[in-house]
Amino acid sequence: MPPALGSASRSRRSVTVVALVLAGLLGLLHAYLTRPFWYDEIWRAHFVSEPARSLWSELTVANTPSAFGWLALTRLCGEVFGWHSWSLRLPGFIALPLLGAAMVVLARRFAGTAAAVVAVLWLCLNSTLLDLATQLKPYAMETAAAVAILLLWMDGPRTGSAAAVDGGSVAVRSPDRARLVRRTAAGLLALLAVPGIFMIVPLAAVDLWRGPARRWRLVECLPALVLAAADTVGFIAHQSSQRNGNYWDRQFLAGRSPMSALRFVGDQVRETVTGSVPGIDRFDPSLLHGAVHGGPLGAVPAVLVALAVAAAGLVGTAALARRPDGRLLLAALGGAELMMLAASAARYWPFGPTRTNLFVVPMIVIVVVVGAERAVHRLAVAAGTRWALPGPEMAADGPNAVALTLPLPGRVSSHPLSGISGSGIAESDGTETPGVAAVAVAAAAGGARRRWARAAVALPVAGIVAWCACGGLTITASLAGSTTLWDHRDRMRGLDRMVDAAVAARQLARPGDVVAVGGRLARPGWLYAMEASDDQPRDPSGLPSNDPAGTPANQRLGSLLPQPAAARTSRGATVPDDGPTSGVVAGRGAAGAAGRPPRVARDDTVFFGGDVPPLAQRLAARPSPPRRLLVFVFDIERAGLAGQLAALPRAGWCPSRSWSFPLTGTLTVYDHCPSAAVRPAGSAAALR
Repeated sequence: MPPALGSASRSRRSVTVVALVLAGLLGLLHAYLTRPFWYDEIWRAHFVSEPARSLWSELTVANTPSAFGWLALTRLCGEVFGWHSWSLRLPGFIALPLLGAAMVVLARRFAGTAAAVVAVLWLCLNSTLLDLATQLKPYAMETAAAVAILLLWMDGPRTGSAAAVDGGSVAVRSPDRARLVRRTAAGLLALLAVPGIFMIVPLAAVDLWRGPARRWRLVECLPALVLAAADTVGFIAHQSSQRNGNYWDRQFLAGRSPMSALRFVGDQVRETVTGSVPGIDRFDPSLLHGAVHGGPLGAVPAVLVALAVAAAGLVGTAALARRPDGRLLLAALGGAELMMLAASAARYWPFGPTRTNLFVVPMIVIVVVVGAERAVHRLAVAAGTRWALPGPEMAADGPNAVALTLPLPGRVSSHPLSGISGSGIAESDGTETPGVAAVAVAAAAGGARRRWARAAVALPVAGIVAWCACGGLTITASLAGSTTLWDHRDRMRGLDRMVDAAVAARQLARPGDVVAVGGRLARPGWLYAMEASDDQPRDPSGLPSNDPAGTPANQRLGSLLPQPAAARTSRGATVPDDGPTSGVVAGRGAAGAAGRPPRVARDDTVFFGGDVPPLAQRLAARPSPPRRLLVFVFDIERAGLAGQLAALPRAGWCPSRSWSFPLTGTLTVYDHCPSAAVRPAGSAAALR
C-alpha cells in the first residue's frame, strides 16, 4: 500500500476508534442525559422553549447570550422529541464524539497518529469538559464547531480553470468555487457558536493578507463574514444584559490601570498554562476541576508541568510557523485571543481560561502536543545517535599500520596478537616503534570517548523521562475528577426540583388562584417547568395528593378541583402587573398530557423580588382579589424576601400548608385570614 494511502487508512481508523470510545463513555454517563435540570441549565431551557411571539423580548433578560444556530437546533430537538431534559441535552452529547473525530483529523495534519490520539483523549476525557458536555450548555458544540471551521479553512492551493500559470505566478481571474463553498460552510457553523466571529475574522484576515487577488479572496470569505457578523450584531448583542452586572468582573480588562491590566493579562496566561488541559475553565466553581497534586513535593510538580507545557508550546509554535496550515492555526488562536481581550476591555467578553473560551482549547492542545512530540523525537534521535556511536579507528601509514576497533564488552577481538608483536618492537633497544605507540594512544582515547558517549546518552534519556513524567502528571490531572463525575451522576444540585414544585402548584391550583414566585433567579426556571416541561416529577411522593380523602389532616387544604383546559389556554396575554420582566407569552395548550393537571397561565402568575414592587402591593393592584395565593420561594433568595413574606399576614393572607423541595424552594398555600387575624390598619398601612 502506498504511504499516503496507508496514512489515510490509519487516520480513518483513528477517527472511528476515538468517536466510538467517546460515544461509549457517554453511554456510561447516560444518567446525566435524563437527570432533572439544575439552575444553570433550566434557565437556558426557558429561553429555548419560549414561544416565538415573546422570544425576542425575553432574550433581553437572558443570563448569557446564545447563538442563533445553537438555540434553533436545541429548540428543534424539543419540538420533535418533546420538552424533556434528555432531548435538550442531546446536541451537547452528540457534539463530544464529533469533537473527538474532528480533533483527530486536525491533529493528524501536524503530528503522528499516536500523538493525535493522545491529544484528543487528553482533551475529550477531561473532567471539566465532560461536566460541561453533559449539561444543557453550548460549550461542547461551540468547541466542535471551532475545530470544524478551522478544518474547512485549511483547504489546498488554488487549482483549476480559475488559475492560469504564467511565468511562475498565478493569475486569478475569478473566485474559487470550492473555497467559496467551504468558507460559506464555515460561516454556517459559526452560527452554532457565540464566539464564532472570533474564529472567522482572523481566518479571513489571513486570506486577505496573503494575497494575491485579494478581491477574489474577499468574495470567497464574504458569506462567512456576513453570517458571523449578522449573528453577533443582530442576535447575540441583543442578549448582552449581563455586561451590566458584576459576575464577570474578574475576567474583564475594563476599568483597570495600565499596570493592573498587564498583571491581569499575565495572570490569565499563567492560569491558562497551568490548567489540567491548557486553557480549560478555572473560573466556574460549579464545575469539576483537575489539578496537579504534588503530595509531599508540594507545588514543585505543578511548576515543572507548567514549565514543560510552556516549553512545548514554544517548540510547537516554532514548528507550526514553518507550515502554511500551521501558520493558519496560530493566526486563528492568536487572533481569537486578541479579539477576546479587546472585547473584555468593553465588558462584552471574559478573557482567560473560562468556559466561554473553551473553543480555543483544542488549538492550544495541538500546539503543545506538536511541541512535545518534536522535543521527544529530537531527544530520542540524539540518544540513539550517541548510543550507536562507533569506536575510534586510527589509520597509520607504513607497513605496520593497524586498523583497530575496540570490541564491545563480552566480544573477542579478531585481531591476533601476533599482528602487533615481534615486528612491532625494535630489537636493539626494546623501544616501541611509532606505529605501536599510535595504536596505544588511539586505544586510550577511544576508551575515553566511548565512556563520554555513553555518559552523554543520559542527558537526552533524562529529558525523555522528564517529558513523559510531565505528560503523565497532566493526564492524571485531566482525569482527576473522573471518579467524582461518576459518583455525582445522581446528585442533587440547586433548583433541580423545579419541575416537582411546578407540578405541585398545578395540582393545588383552583380557578381564581394566583401563583406567586419569589426570587429573581427562579423566574426562568419556573416558566419552563410550568409552561413547557414534559418531564415527570423526580420525587412524586413529595407532591400533594389529588385525593382529599387520602390527604393527611395536617396537609388537607380542601377539595382540589381540576381546572377545565379551556380556562387555562391563554398564554398570549400581557400580564400588566409582572413589571418590566413580564413579556408576552403564547401557549402550547395549558392542559398537559392526559392525566396531568392543567398548567397555570402566566396571566395568573406574579413574580416578585429584585427591583419590582413588593408582592402585597402587586396583589392589591390586581383587578380582582385572588381566591387563594400559592407562593413559591427560591431557597437561596428566601432571606432577601423575608420582609415581603412577613407583610402578607398584615395584608390579609395567612399560610395554611407548605411543601418543601430540597435545594429548590418551598411552596406555601395562603388563604384569606379570618377577620380577627388582620390588623385593624388601613389598606395602605397593611401594604407597607
